[in-house]
Amino acid sequence: MDNLFEINFMGRNSYHPNGIYIDRPNGTDNHLFLFIKSKCRLLVNGKLMDITEPCFILYDLYAHQLYYNENEPYSDDWIHFTYDDAHSFFKALDIPFNIPMFIMGTKDISNMINDLNTEYLQKGPHHNEIIDMKLRTLFYKFSDIYHTESSFSDKMNRYRQTFNEIRNKIYDYESFDKACTVGDIAAELNLSTSYFQHIYKELFGVSVMQDIIKSRIDYACYLLQNNYDSITDIAFRCGYENKEHFTRQFKLVTGYTPKKYREISGNAT
Repeated sequence: MDNLFEINFMGRNSYHPNGIYIDRPNGTDNHLFLFIKSKCRLLVNGKLMDITEPCFILYDLYAHQLYYNENEPYSDDWIHFTYDDAHSFFKALDIPFNIPMFIMGTKDISNMINDLNTEYLQKGPHHNEIIDMKLRTLFYKFSDIYHTESSFSDKMNRYRQTFNEIRNKIYDYESFDKACTVGDIAAELNLSTSYFQHIYKELFGVSVMQDIIKSRIDYACYLLQNNYDSITDIAFRCGYENKEHFTRQFKLVTGYTPKKYREISGNAT
């Protein structure tokens, strides 16, 4: 079997109402990926550091692990794992060992840890391979977020999670109101339309209107291939006030009129 990541043991949302004191001078014989969610003191390069916001730390084999928060509630996620080629793997991802790492996009990582924990508690013929893939994916995602955030200002990073959720909603065919305007979205965030557009373009490299149009046309393509509603009805469902505007924009994006697209998709009436 190829070399796989293996979880030795892990904990999710570990809660200690009266605080915690962990001191392992000789570390452990496996790697530890720790997500600290509470204030604590953490040993870094031989000195104690006050941690006042959520942070992550990846401990190397046998590295001194010292972190504590006495007499106050403490919470964390932790994954003890082994992987023979860990140093090369994390070097390629540019994830450092034994150094606290701070990111604002913690929600995505938390969700992935939750998903990983679900699989950790299960068994199956491909359990080991699934654990390997999910743990690799977790570290790939962490690296992407960590280094993407480092390229943005703190102000931009504060908006990242909210704007990621907005972009996901735009591409959710069933729940996003296709007639929703950029001004409507900006108003929900109490931002001016121009400032909202600026942040969106800065974060994603495309305008919000480009994404809305792409979402509308993608949905239109799906409808044209999978039901027999009239093109006028489909235009309305995709947020267009009239068939003519829809047809022009559809052809501009796809190169075909809606009628022709339906014909070549094999769904002609």
